[in-house]
Amino acid sequence: MINIHTRVVTGIFLLNCIYLFWLPGDAYIRITDILGIQLIGLVSALANLPFLVEKEYSKNTLAVLNVLYFLVINTTVMITGYLMHWFSFQNRKSVIAIEIMIIAVYAITKAVFYLIDFKDAAELNKKIQERNKEER
Repeated sequence: MINIHTRVVTGIFLLNCIYLFWLPGDAYIRITDILGIQLIGLVSALANLPFLVEKEYSKNTLAVLNVLYFLVINTTVMITGYLMHWFSFQNRKSVIAIEIMIIAVYAITKAVFYLIDFKDAAELNKKIQERNKEER
């Protein structure tokens, strides 16, 4: 769970730094921004718990869980961002920018987890094959 929190928070900070780099004038991150980002990371870690209940899910169940997970994260970021004044709903460009960032962090995080899981599964399969060869 800490791993998920760390990856989400790191992704948000990276995108935040890129975004702030392109802003004119003095750009900075406030302590309240850091706390908001930590809250988003915590919610994303807790929202990931249903994925840990079972080892295998049907494709439909997994699709529903992923959609629900994205909606929870999206809602959390939008509410936190609005309360922290990261954007205004009156400014469509800022809403679109924050939504693009949400989708980017979500997609990058999912892709990284997929690649790590794929690598772990390949290593486990290799070890199983080696053990089977040794037993013969």
